[in-house]
Amino acid sequence: MATERRKHIRNPSYLGGRIAFNHLYATMDCLVRNVSPAGARLVFSTPAVLPDRFVLSIPSREQAINARIAWRSETEAGVVFEAPEPVRQIVSLEMARKVRRLEDERKNLQRRIDELSGAS
Repeated sequence: MATERRKHIRNPSYLGGRIAFNHLYATMDCLVRNVSPAGARLVFSTPAVLPDRFVLSIPSREQAINARIAWRSETEAGVVFEAPEPVRQIVSLEMARKVRRLEDERKNLQRRIDELSGAS
């Protein structure tokens, strides 16, 4: 009997899925046969050549998850879910200058508070 190496038990499922790769321009349908918070087993109707990383969408759960291949065969693959990358927002130059100015103002106010509290 094989030893279970997964950290999370996978629950049997029969969910339609779709993987997207190549900047989401290429897609492929699959069947999600079991799933856990950490990964899933995917089944394909024909032999499939998969990239190492892709986005797995499960419409019935309204989920889209970054995944990477843990193992694969011709028509099946085990995937591990990856944590999403933090969102990086672009800050305008004007906003960066305003933040800098406010930080300088806060430092000056703190310095003045320290001076006044030391004079008592």
